[in-house]
Amino acid sequence: MIYVKATREGLVGKTTSTGWVITVDFPFVALPSVNAKHKWIKISNPLNGLSTCAQVLDTGPFSEIDDAYVFGGARPLSESNMCWLYGKPAPQVCLDSNGSGIDLGEYVWRVLGMEDNTQVSWEFVL
Repeated sequence: MIYVKATREGLVGKTTSTGWVITVDFPFVALPSVNAKHKWIKISNPLNGLSTCAQVLDTGPFSEIDDAYVFGGARPLSESNMCWLYGKPAPQVCLDSNGSGIDLGEYVWRVLGMEDNTQVSWEFVL
């Protein structure tokens, strides 16, 4: 199981890359791979043992192409201040990266009892 820094997506009322309008009452996350869109994952907060399931309805944080992390177990590009966006031939330096590997929607943030940007683990569910 991989542990990565999680951040709060926020942006309630804004539209995600899938066209979904962000609400406070639906469990969604963002992962840095367009190939993960619409899949379901289980996320756990190791600090308190809480977990929940959520649907990937956005890409990010920071990258759109990080399949080595999302599907291959590599560390997120963002941990090395790198990002890979469509239209770019390779990962680029991403100075605004905060090192996070997953963004959590408001509902997921609350259910996991998150109080700050901390480590979580996640895995795909069937």
